Amino acid sequence: MSTLVQHLSASDDRSTPTAALTAVPSTATAVLELERVLDVFRTVNRKAKDVMSDSRLQQLEWVASELAIALPLGLSETASDSLKDLLAPDAVHAYLLLGRGGFLRTMGTVSNPASVDASERIRIYCLEAFARQARIPFEAPDMPPMTLRPTVSPRFGDLITEHLEDDAASWPETDRPDTIVRSLAMWGVMRDALPRLGELESMLLDDLTLTEETSTLALIRQPQGGLRGRMPEPEIAALSPDTARRLVDWLERRNRLVARLQGGAPRHLWLSTPPHPDAGVPITRRGISKWYKKAADAVQIKQDAAGVPEEDLVPTRWETMRRTLLAQRQAAEAPRRATARRGQPR
Repeated sequence: MSTLVQHLSASDDRSTPTAALTAVPSTATAVLELERVLDVFRTVNRKAKDVMSDSRLQQLEWVASELAIALPLGLSETASDSLKDLLAPDAVHAYLLLGRGGFLRTMGTVSNPASVDASERIRIYCLEAFARQARIPFEAPDMPPMTLRPTVSPRFGDLITEHLEDDAASWPETDRPDTIVRSLAMWGVMRDALPRLGELESMLLDDLTLTEETSTLALIRQPQGGLRGRMPEPEIAALSPDTARRLVDWLERRNRLVARLQGGAPRHLWLSTPPHPDAGVPITRRGISKWYKKAADAVQIKQDAAGVPEEDLVPTRWETMRRTLLAQRQAAEAPRRATARRGQPR
């Protein structure tokens, strides 16, 4: 707020307006300390973007600006005194409530619960990062559950399965190309385990267990959402009988490919196939991505030729398809989880 200051003229007693002075409130100590932490992240971003990416820095600066907006709204009695007080449980709880209610937005609120949950997960991650950098004890609130909306229609997953099966059926089993056998097995693993490209690329023979009693695959899920001090943890995914059968077929073809190689045999589960010049060596995520795009394009061509009316196109990115199938699985499991929660003693 500006205050008009006047003084008496030396020549008469009429008041003469002078400069308008603006009272600038002093910056809270907590905000100053938070800005120093941000400066460290900015320096790391300039020198090591693999540690602090541009998008992560943008998120950290966004949360810091929200905290500065929230402080005058009264997070706690002492929240402005220090960064430690700003990151105390009562202040954090009040901040997250304001964020979830849309009171800290410069644009209209988002009514989609999935978007609200995603924003809250980012907020909590950034608060943890501030506390970790400042070496302040931090009681992390519970993360909202990770839920995804289908990016496209889940039926596209079934269409890709049908396309691969039709492609395989067009060949006698003994003459079926290795790439088709691998495609069926790889897509079966996709449907059962929902791996990311990097997780699929790094699978080893030792990760696979195929017996009469057990069909499982051990995955190393890579931590998502930046570096959170978490190590990748193995996860055991159950495989369907169809996928297990297709993996057995692929392992037979894989053994033949490895037998042609000179030197040590690779331990990776997925190998390149003829006519690729490097047949028998581990396939890269780029190779997997190209294979999947080719299959998705073939399905789309079939859809177009049949004149099927549709709002979405078949996704040509592996991750888009994976997220769609994951959202479909989460939606199917939601009623069971709700029933289990209701049955728990209170």
